[in-house]
Amino acid sequence: MQKLLLTLVIILYSSCANIVAPTGGKRDIYPPKIKNITIVKNDKKSFDNVILFEFDENIQLNNWDENFYISPIIKNSQKKIKGKFLYLSIKDTLNKNESYNISLSKCIKDINEENVLDSLCYIYNDNNIDHTVINGVLKDSYTLEYLENCWIMLFDEKIEDSLLIKSTPKYISKTDKIGRFHFPNLINENYKILALSGFDFIFNTDEKIAFLNRQINTVNDTFISLLAFKENIENEKVDSNLYIKKDTLIETKERLSLGQLEIMTELNSPSIFQLLQKNKVVSEHYFDQKPFLIKSIEPGKYQLKYIEDRNEDKIWNTGNLQKQIQPEKVFNYQSEILIRSNWDLEIEWIIKE
Repeated sequence: MQKLLLTLVIILYSSCANIVAPTGGKRDIYPPKIKNITIVKNDKKSFDNVILFEFDENIQLNNWDENFYISPIIKNSQKKIKGKFLYLSIKDTLNKNESYNISLSKCIKDINEENVLDSLCYIYNDNNIDHTVINGVLKDSYTLEYLENCWIMLFDEKIEDSLLIKSTPKYISKTDKIGRFHFPNLINENYKILALSGFDFIFNTDEKIAFLNRQINTVNDTFISLLAFKENIENEKVDSNLYIKKDTLIETKERLSLGQLEIMTELNSPSIFQLLQKNKVVSEHYFDQKPFLIKSIEPGKYQLKYIEDRNEDKIWNTGNLQKQIQPEKVFNYQSEILIRSNWDLEIEWIIKE
């Protein structure tokens, strides 16, 4: 039986604070830590490659089926927990020309306090193969919020765009709490990239999807930004729940003196500007020429959003994978704006993509 210790790549994110338990003692707030990793090649009982992960405390599984993956994809693997040890048995034949990224992020937690190990990534590289890296981030195309727990997939460049959602990806990754994804073990080739928000790799119409209109390469594309959207054939406005009902503002308008806002920017028309409160749209304003002047605004604090009206239909349009159409670009002003009674506010907005 041959045992090898291989390189471990671990990224841990945790807060360091002591929480006092009701008994007066300090409560354990730290997730399990990896102590050792051992590879058993061609185990004499199963003839599988067995990877033994040893932690510093007793462990249990945490949403394993939802979080665990190996990239490139290996379909036939089994796991077993025993005390401080996780046994991972790989039954598929491994390609000697590949490096495999084994992700245990959010898969393990301790027994007593159930502290989850947020990030643990192990690179299985049998022949010390050189590999390249791609990092990136996934956001919602309208709100620009980071999207967590979404699949990021890389496909062979020869696959037709229309067939991507029906094909098996070559490499996979998953976004973390702030939308980041990481491919640490790529061969230097051209790829097509796709993101899905669902549980599996099968696209459903209620899921969010993201893609690029071009191929990517590990030399030219070390960091990638993706914008996810829900397809909508009729190109209706965004979810009505994002809009405040106008009739709730009538009484207030009659009582208050109003202000106005002029937006100084290099942007060309046509443009849509939205004023929001608590992430809900209070008013929307369309301009086909400058100046960008919004009148009769109730005093208060607002967020400001700009929408590039690419097709000049006066609404925000989502994207379409089959037609290779990206959603119309959206930008949020970097800080909150304050509208005062009987006051004209002028802001300069330099928009950077």
